[in-house]
Amino acid sequence: MIATQYLISLGHRRIAVITGPTNSQSSQARLSGYMATLQKSGISADPHLIKVGDYVSDKAYKAACNLLEMREQDRPTAIFAFNDLVAINVYRAARQHGISLPEQLSIIGFDDVYPAASMCPSLTTIRQPFDLIARQCINLILEAREGKVEQNYFIFPTQLVERESCVSPARP
Repeated sequence: MIATQYLISLGHRRIAVITGPTNSQSSQARLSGYMATLQKSGISADPHLIKVGDYVSDKAYKAACNLLEMREQDRPTAIFAFNDLVAINVYRAARQHGISLPEQLSIIGFDDVYPAASMCPSLTTIRQPFDLIARQCINLILEAREGKVEQNYFIFPTQLVERESCVSPARP
């Protein structure tokens, strides 16, 4: 929700997503948040702007190419990549299609992996609390060993990390 709301606050209305696997809980939650945020903002979801990337380089790259090969008036002004690896492949596809970042296309990722800050332009992303996630995983393992697992689905707080890859769209 944070990523989509941020892009909307910049003025984007044609926001595409490249998801992870369709059976992934995190991917489903991000897609639900994207759809709910669009609806809350009065923006109709365009099914042509929703692509499955599976968190895999080749599939993410092909999904990005598919979005960038749309007619200019149909092409997204921003892409929410459901993880930073997908975002890296969007950068690659944009370069190969002659689309300048962020002037012609804003990109936001998810995870805040190490290379995100070093990319050019540096990647705006959503940071996950990996230390908190790791501690919870260890607790789950210990609880499972003792036969006391009470909960296996958690929602962790995230944080928007604003960098250079998102700007207001040149065209609405």
